[in-house]
Amino acid sequence: MWTRAAGQTTRMGLLSRFTARPHPPRLSCYTEIVKQLGVDIVAVARIRALGERYGERFLNRVYSTSELSTCDRPDRWQCLAGRWAAKEAVIKLLPPTDLPTLREVEIAPGPEGAPIAVIRGTPWFNCSLSISHEREYAVAVAMVSQGEYGSTYESGDS
Repeated sequence: MWTRAAGQTTRMGLLSRFTARPHPPRLSCYTEIVKQLGVDIVAVARIRALGERYGERFLNRVYSTSELSTCDRPDRWQCLAGRWAAKEAVIKLLPPTDLPTLREVEIAPGPEGAPIAVIRGTPWFNCSLSISHEREYAVAVAMVSQGEYGSTYESGDS
Protein backbone atom coordinates (compact mmCIF):
# COMPACT_ATOMS: atom_id res chain seq x y z
CA MET A 1 0.00 0.00 0.00
CA TRP A 2 1.08 3.49 -0.64
CA THR A 3 1.30 5.96 2.17
CA ARG A 4 -0.31 9.33 2.10
CA ALA A 5 2.13 12.20 1.90
CA ALA A 6 1.46 15.85 1.31
CA GLY A 7 -0.29 16.27 -2.05
CA GLN A 8 -0.45 12.52 -2.78
CA THR A 9 -3.32 10.08 -2.69
CA THR A 10 -3.46 6.49 -1.64
CA ARG A 11 -3.38 3.66 -4.17
CA MET A 12 -7.07 3.00 -3.68
CA GLY A 13 -7.84 6.69 -4.10
CA LEU A 14 -5.94 6.73 -7.41
CA LEU A 15 -7.64 3.60 -8.71
CA SER A 16 -11.08 4.82 -7.72
CA ARG A 17 -10.78 7.61 -10.30
CA PHE A 18 -11.03 5.08 -13.07
CA THR A 19 -14.39 3.48 -13.55
CA ALA A 20 -14.75 0.18 -15.30
CA ARG A 21 -16.26 0.73 -18.72
CA PRO A 22 -17.21 -2.03 -21.08
CA HIS A 23 -14.85 -2.31 -24.03
CA PRO A 24 -16.40 -1.89 -27.44
CA PRO A 25 -16.34 -5.08 -29.52
CA ARG A 26 -13.24 -5.39 -31.65
CA LEU A 27 -13.93 -5.64 -35.33
CA SER A 28 -12.05 -8.28 -37.23
CA CYS A 29 -12.42 -9.32 -40.83
CA TYR A 30 -10.69 -12.65 -40.20
CA THR A 31 -11.15 -14.68 -37.06
CA GLU A 32 -9.89 -18.13 -38.06
CA ILE A 33 -6.57 -19.51 -36.90
CA VAL A 34 -3.99 -19.66 -39.67
CA LYS A 35 -2.74 -23.19 -40.18
CA GLN A 36 -0.52 -22.77 -43.23
CA LEU A 37 1.00 -19.64 -44.75
CA GLY A 38 2.97 -19.40 -47.96
CA VAL A 39 4.71 -16.20 -49.06
CA ASP A 40 6.82 -15.45 -52.11
CA ILE A 41 8.41 -12.33 -53.56
CA VAL A 42 9.96 -12.03 -57.00
CA ALA A 43 11.74 -9.27 -58.91
CA VAL A 44 9.70 -8.15 -61.92
CA ALA A 45 12.97 -7.71 -63.86
CA ARG A 46 13.74 -11.43 -63.39
CA ILE A 47 10.45 -12.53 -64.96
CA ARG A 48 10.83 -9.94 -67.73
CA ALA A 49 14.37 -11.16 -68.48
CA LEU A 50 13.20 -14.79 -68.67
CA GLY A 51 10.28 -13.80 -70.90
CA GLU A 52 12.41 -11.73 -73.23
CA ARG A 53 15.21 -14.31 -73.40
CA TYR A 54 13.09 -17.46 -73.91
CA GLY A 55 9.89 -15.90 -75.29
CA GLU A 56 6.83 -18.07 -75.83
CA ARG A 57 8.71 -21.19 -74.75
CA PHE A 58 9.07 -19.81 -71.21
CA LEU A 59 5.60 -18.26 -71.07
CA ASN A 60 3.80 -21.41 -72.24
CA ARG A 61 5.82 -23.59 -69.89
CA VAL A 62 4.84 -21.56 -66.80
CA TYR A 63 1.51 -19.84 -67.55
CA SER A 64 -1.84 -21.06 -68.83
CA THR A 65 -3.53 -19.45 -71.82
CA SER A 66 -6.04 -17.70 -69.57
CA GLU A 67 -3.26 -16.32 -67.34
CA LEU A 68 -1.47 -14.94 -70.38
CA SER A 69 -4.67 -13.30 -71.64
CA THR A 70 -5.41 -11.88 -68.16
CA CYS A 71 -1.94 -10.32 -68.11
CA ASP A 72 -2.18 -8.95 -71.66
CA ARG A 73 -2.12 -5.31 -70.53
CA PRO A 74 0.40 -2.46 -70.16
CA ASP A 75 1.80 -3.78 -66.85
CA ARG A 76 2.21 -7.28 -68.31
CA TRP A 77 5.47 -8.18 -66.60
CA GLN A 78 4.25 -7.02 -63.18
CA CYS A 79 1.10 -9.11 -63.63
CA LEU A 80 3.07 -12.19 -64.70
CA ALA A 81 5.51 -11.71 -61.81
CA GLY A 82 2.54 -11.56 -59.42
CA ARG A 83 1.18 -14.80 -60.86
CA TRP A 84 4.63 -16.43 -60.49
CA ALA A 85 4.82 -15.36 -56.82
CA ALA A 86 1.26 -16.64 -56.23
CA LYS A 87 2.07 -20.03 -57.76
CA GLU A 88 5.16 -20.35 -55.57
CA ALA A 89 3.22 -19.31 -52.44
CA VAL A 90 0.52 -21.92 -53.16
CA ILE A 91 3.09 -24.67 -53.78
CA LYS A 92 4.63 -23.92 -50.37
CA LEU A 93 1.30 -24.91 -48.77
CA LEU A 94 1.16 -28.35 -50.36
CA PRO A 95 2.62 -31.59 -49.03
CA PRO A 96 6.07 -32.31 -50.47
CA THR A 97 4.93 -35.47 -52.25
CA ASP A 98 3.71 -35.13 -55.84
CA LEU A 99 4.06 -31.35 -56.08
CA PRO A 100 2.49 -29.74 -59.15
CA THR A 101 4.57 -27.85 -61.70
CA LEU A 102 4.18 -24.10 -62.05
CA ARG A 103 2.04 -24.68 -65.14
CA GLU A 104 -0.28 -27.03 -63.18
CA VAL A 105 -1.02 -24.24 -60.69
CA GLU A 106 -3.22 -21.68 -62.39
CA ILE A 107 -4.08 -18.37 -60.74
CA ALA A 108 -7.55 -17.45 -61.97
CA PRO A 109 -10.01 -14.72 -61.05
CA GLY A 110 -12.51 -16.07 -58.51
CA PRO A 111 -16.26 -15.42 -58.40
CA GLU A 112 -15.83 -12.02 -56.70
CA GLY A 113 -12.69 -11.15 -58.65
CA ALA A 114 -10.16 -12.15 -55.97
CA PRO A 115 -7.51 -14.57 -57.22
CA ILE A 116 -8.05 -18.28 -56.66
CA ALA A 117 -5.64 -21.18 -57.13
CA VAL A 118 -6.64 -23.92 -59.54
CA ILE A 119 -4.42 -26.98 -59.13
CA ARG A 120 -4.47 -29.54 -61.93
CA GLY A 121 -7.91 -28.32 -62.95
CA THR A 122 -9.43 -28.36 -59.43
CA PRO A 123 -10.22 -24.99 -57.78
CA TRP A 124 -8.81 -24.74 -54.25
CA PHE A 125 -11.53 -22.68 -52.57
CA ASN A 126 -10.08 -23.12 -49.07
CA CYS A 127 -6.91 -21.22 -49.97
CA SER A 128 -7.04 -17.44 -49.55
CA LEU A 129 -4.71 -15.68 -51.94
CA SER A 130 -3.46 -12.10 -52.16
CA ILE A 131 -1.19 -10.66 -54.86
CA SER A 132 0.46 -7.26 -54.90
CA HIS A 133 3.00 -5.71 -57.24
CA GLU A 134 4.72 -2.46 -57.99
CA ARG A 135 7.45 -1.43 -60.40
CA GLU A 136 10.25 -3.64 -59.13
CA TYR A 137 8.70 -6.46 -57.08
CA ALA A 138 5.66 -8.69 -56.91
CA VAL A 139 4.60 -10.50 -53.73
CA ALA A 140 1.92 -13.06 -52.97
CA VAL A 141 0.53 -14.58 -49.79
CA ALA A 142 -1.43 -17.84 -49.72
CA MET A 143 -3.19 -18.91 -46.54
CA VAL A 144 -5.15 -21.89 -45.29
CA SER A 145 -7.01 -21.60 -41.99
CA GLN A 146 -7.31 -24.32 -39.36
CA GLY A 147 -9.68 -27.13 -40.24
CA GLU A 148 -9.60 -26.35 -43.95
CA TYR A 149 -6.43 -28.18 -44.93
CA GLY A 150 -6.23 -31.88 -45.48
CA SER A 151 -3.38 -33.91 -46.85
CA THR A 152 -4.01 -32.37 -50.28
CA TYR A 153 -6.02 -29.51 -51.71
CA GLU A 154 -9.77 -29.90 -51.71
CA SER A 155 -12.44 -28.51 -53.95
CA GLY A 156 -15.35 -26.58 -52.52
CA ASP A 157 -17.82 -29.25 -53.70
CA SER A 158 -17.33 -31.71 -50.82
